[in-house]
Amino acid sequence: MKRTLLIAPAVLLAFSLAGCTGGVQASPAASPAANPAPAPPASSPDAAANTADRVLAQSEEGQDLGNGRPIVSYDGLMVRRRVVIAVHTALDADVAGIRKRLDTAAAARGTALSAISPDVLEPAVLQQMVPEVIVALPSTATPDDGRTIVRAVTEEDTGKLGVKNFYVLPVLVHDLRFSVTAADPGAVSAAVDREGIVSDALGNYTTVARGGQLSISYTGPLLGDDIVESVRGGISRQVHVPTADVGVGPRSASGTGVDMATEPPWEAEQLEGQAIHPHTE
Repeated sequence: MKRTLLIAPAVLLAFSLAGCTGGVQASPAASPAANPAPAPPASSPDAAANTADRVLAQSEEGQDLGNGRPIVSYDGLMVRRRVVIAVHTALDADVAGIRKRLDTAAAARGTALSAISPDVLEPAVLQQMVPEVIVALPSTATPDDGRTIVRAVTEEDTGKLGVKNFYVLPVLVHDLRFSVTAADPGAVSAAVDREGIVSDALGNYTTVARGGQLSISYTGPLLGDDIVESVRGGISRQVHVPTADVGVGPRSASGTGVDMATEPPWEAEQLEGQAIHPHTE
């Protein structure tokens, strides 16, 4: 793992389909003791404004080099590549209808889609488009899988639902597990939830409390080092141990991680001109 100031995101893939383009990622599976702390749905009217505010705040606080990406040293297997389908829509779009079509097309192909925060998109993308609908494919899915789903969705006119275009995009997500030894991990889990610091920092997470161990798992937008440390501090206070005793590692030791120091710059121009409006006839 390396501490590095990240300069730009991964390469963007945009896919055009006779009126659309497509992409997606999965949320963590529920654990025996799940403590969901849901973030505002992607379809919230305030989603775009909130995302823009967060990107601006990060820049003003000096946590990046002006492109909205935070300082991330928890990388390697803790950072994964995923595929998302982002849907750019009109203000009066039928968000529920669009999501239903995506879910139906995915289910017909044995795939389950999960909602994910627009914050997984690169800052340069968010400056141009904050999707009202964004879903993630499973961790093993490829961009071609996303395109197949979009093709199926666009067999019927989606312009009438308010779709402007679809994008199939690769994104980077943090895939973390915080762990700490505790005499009563269930009580610690409840205390962590009551304090709210972990839920404020992570949004959605799951916990497992058993065998003298508390584990908190998170898959979502990249977290800056300061956020990771705030989560460790919130957990350590409830266990009454030093922050250093709260471990941070990958949710899985298999697969391929990402070295953030080698991520190439992403050029915002790559998104321009990729949107194709769906047919309305």
